Amino acid sequence: MTHRHPTPVISADKPWELDNMLISITVLPDPTADRLRLYYFVRTKDNPTQNLLCVAYSSDGYHWTKPDLGDGTNIVMRASGNETGWGQFMPTRILFDPNDPDTSQHWKMIYWDRPNPNAPSGICLATSPDGFTWTTLPNQPVMCNANDAMSMINVPHTIENPIRGGRYLIYQQTWTYNPHLPTERDNLKGIHRHISLWSSPTFASHIADGGWIGPITILEPDVHDPPDIQFYWLTPFLTPKGFGGLLNCHHTNDQTMDVQLVTSTDGWSWERANNREPIIPLTGPGHFDCGLIVAASPPVLWQNKALVYYNGRATVHDQQLRYPDHPAPNPLNGIGLAEFDTATLLT
Repeated sequence: MTHRHPTPVISADKPWELDNMLISITVLPDPTADRLRLYYFVRTKDNPTQNLLCVAYSSDGYHWTKPDLGDGTNIVMRASGNETGWGQFMPTRILFDPNDPDTSQHWKMIYWDRPNPNAPSGICLATSPDGFTWTTLPNQPVMCNANDAMSMINVPHTIENPIRGGRYLIYQQTWTYNPHLPTERDNLKGIHRHISLWSSPTFASHIADGGWIGPITILEPDVHDPPDIQFYWLTPFLTPKGFGGLLNCHHTNDQTMDVQLVTSTDGWSWERANNREPIIPLTGPGHFDCGLIVAASPPVLWQNKALVYYNGRATVHDQQLRYPDHPAPNPLNGIGLAEFDTATLLT
């Protein structure tokens, strides 16, 4: 890491954001202007059926504006409003795919919700011609197994896929039962989180039609990891040699989370990098990102720097302050920025 901003670059300052949590899910060069476009998820504090997907713009990566999209807000998409049971409305990745011959599908999104009250909640897919007007395909989840911690990537045709030439990969948190795990504070007793993969040759397909195949476990803690470490979320991205991944690691004993780096040539077999040390470590007391870090948004190359936007917060996974004996920072959470040289992440 070459630089890390001590305060959030995006904070909850709009009426529909106040007292809520902001999580960056995708940032990419805006195809319509010389700027970055960042999508972020607003996780409401008391009513997840009111969660939101919003957008912000920046020309330098540091100073962000929240545009008026015509209704006085920067809200791109709202939750269906249906109770989900497990999980909540949560967009987790947006892809720009200008080579798709169907212009209505140039933008693709994966999210968790329950768009149809007569169907269960689960992983949903949506498409858009512009990144602002979204259509769910179909009007129900394509798969319904837990968990809502997931991401997605489209695979170049130059990279071989072990299953039927799959061009789209979903990485999802799945579980193994292990009654010997540390359980002092974790909400899932005896459950070991790891990362599994779904593969499909097309985006707009359903598991019932044989499109998405999975889940297949591809990345899990091993004997060289501490017994309380679990893999919560994998954020994949493309590199000249194949794939990189931001591995969000959950430490169940103290409920903190930080981010490690993993690499792969095919998206299936992954290697741990940086001696398994965090590339975005937690900070100390008084900082907004001292308790938990989630990097759900892949790195973006901008002005010769690799930028990673992450959710940082002073509380840990079970919502307790990490440092209760110290004054709480203000704000308690926000979207942080870690800068890297391009050789670290994108080669």
